[in-house]
Amino acid sequence: MATVAAEIATFLRAQREVHADVADEYTRMEELYTRKLWHQLTLAITAFVAQPRLQGTDGDELAQLYEHFIRHFEGKMNSLSLSKLVVAIARFFPTERATMFVTSLLAKVAADQEAVTLCKAEVARLKLKAGDVAGCKELLDEAQVTIDALAGIDADIHVAYYTTLAQYFKLQGPATQFYKSALLLLSYQPLDKMAPADALTLSFDLGLAALVAKSVYNFGELLQHPVVARLESTEHAWLAQVLRVFNAGDIEMYEQLIGAHRAQLEAQPALVAHAAFLKEKIALMSLMELVFSHVGPGADHTLTFELVAQRTRLPLVEVELLLMRAMSLGLIRGVIDEIEQLVTVSWVQPRVLTSAQVANMAELLQSWKAQVGTTLKFLEAEAPEFGQDANF
Repeated sequence: MATVAAEIATFLRAQREVHADVADEYTRMEELYTRKLWHQLTLAITAFVAQPRLQGTDGDELAQLYEHFIRHFEGKMNSLSLSKLVVAIARFFPTERATMFVTSLLAKVAADQEAVTLCKAEVARLKLKAGDVAGCKELLDEAQVTIDALAGIDADIHVAYYTTLAQYFKLQGPATQFYKSALLLLSYQPLDKMAPADALTLSFDLGLAALVAKSVYNFGELLQHPVVARLESTEHAWLAQVLRVFNAGDIEMYEQLIGAHRAQLEAQPALVAHAAFLKEKIALMSLMELVFSHVGPGADHTLTFELVAQRTRLPLVEVELLLMRAMSLGLIRGVIDEIEQLVTVSWVQPRVLTSAQVANMAELLQSWKAQVGTTLKFLEAEAPEFGQDANF
């Protein structure tokens, strides 16, 4: 024990001499170690590892700190805190070394499911980075089992898991799964808690995924998220405009944006590859907006094919196919009358409404309320007995 203490004292003294600018931090760590204040020591080391001065380095200083200091008392530390610390240090290492470093911790924290899950999520990220897609997915599946089983799991574990899951689906697809995973990540790690470059990249990828995802026909949630605001203040503002136009089903404005930002659009392979799908998608979004506008007391929920054709800018002969497509996707429910060229809609997919849509709904409800009040007054005047108690 005395030998270990002497080794630690020698190491920390040498580090104070080499890194004079942080000598006080090394002295503080030695004091906490001597007093066996493990929790405070963990916090001090965590803060040390997060220093901006270490960014861009090869991690050698931290590797030595672990080997000659942390390793001697890691068994005294909280397992999850130790895992977070090891993961943070590993981020400075090359991929192969980082993988071995984090993997070596698994046996030491095996009794703590949260710690193990955090390590698995990090190793999965490293495997994906190294091109081992199958290995990444296997570890993600194992991590998911624990995340689903444990209640109140640490937020950092969710962040690690959904970060890697989103990266996996970004690489492998489908876009819908990336979209869902990225939104879940943002529920645990807001954009303002990310590095600016990472926040912008995620915002841009989310915007693209919303457009090309096969089952995403409501951008209301995304439009109310800081993601769009982040895009609007950058060179990617055009994407924010396209998202707003899609959500509104405004085909005319969409065509204008295509003309104005053709170079940016054509620079995105995902948008080029899904050009035909995007045309169909905005037509379906336009149809949903048309149905949404035909609610309230004065509407009979019946639309003519001609009206649908005008709104979606499709030839009349293609309207029935569009309606059938919308019904097959579960966007609307209703009955198509091919002979009379009418569609009666009984249901439209629930949506997260924008502020403008909420205001429109409020107006419709006020109109509905007024009409119900008028009907009630008419009934009271024509049949006053309805308003009186009756004996049966």
